[in-house]
Amino acid sequence: MKVGFYHSCFMNWDLERTFAWAQEHDFHGIELHGGPRYEHIQWADVASGKDSGRLLRLQEEHHIPITGIMFGAIPFLSPDKNKRAEALETITTLIKAASNIGIKVVSTFTGRDPNKTLEENLDLFEQVFPRVAEIAEKNNVTLAFENCPMYEFWPYEHNIAVSPFMWKELFSRVPSESLGLNIDPSHLIWQQIDVTKAVHDFKDRIVLAQAKDTEILPNVLREEGMLSCKWWRHRVPGQGAVDWNQFITALHEIGYDGILSIEHEDPIWSGTDEKVEKGLLFAKHHLEKFM
Repeated sequence: MKVGFYHSCFMNWDLERTFAWAQEHDFHGIELHGGPRYEHIQWADVASGKDSGRLLRLQEEHHIPITGIMFGAIPFLSPDKNKRAEALETITTLIKAASNIGIKVVSTFTGRDPNKTLEENLDLFEQVFPRVAEIAEKNNVTLAFENCPMYEFWPYEHNIAVSPFMWKELFSRVPSESLGLNIDPSHLIWQQIDVTKAVHDFKDRIVLAQAKDTEILPNVLREEGMLSCKWWRHRVPGQGAVDWNQFITALHEIGYDGILSIEHEDPIWSGTDEKVEKGLLFAKHHLEKFM
């Protein structure tokens, strides 16, 4: 297991600068953002083969693989059928792009009908995702659900793959082997979910692991309570409540030998490129203690 990063923290950098920086600082993988916010890749061009050569060349020149494509905010379960059709088109483009350049994992959220409970969304998931799984399987790509609840946004329309209980239901209803998990412990910690047990229970579904920490803010809890969802904040690994020794040990125990992909959303280490770089390097140094 080695350390890489999800490049959403460098959205203003072009790919050449990103890969060069990663190589200079001995990172071993880059997870690319697959949404329109990143202007330096047109995924439709990669899917059609027009721009695949550039991504293949960058990986070869810098000896750093692209470990996955991540785009979460896709409205697969929207009550609007037109939006669901657009979602299918978006994920098909990303899956075909991944296949063209040998990327094995495309990560996303499930989407959600915000007018329904988590459990009520399961029936819609069962209707929508067999087709998505079929497209992934056909292209030899695993579609991995990242487990961020996205509760800071309203309405809650992004994800139902937020807990082991829901993962079990999702994989039971659409049991395709082309569906998996991009597991992020930071979202499990503040929900008080047993991270180590989750890793072991879903060992056959984990195809990518992200590294982000969560700091609990007791002063906010005392004043605002849990319902505000402001009583925790994301931090770089080593500055929050995740036990990285336990998490990495659990990944070793299930035989995970992929990249641990740092997702940098730390407000302390943000605001300038220099701060973001320092945050990533702090996180890398901390994680490597346990490898």
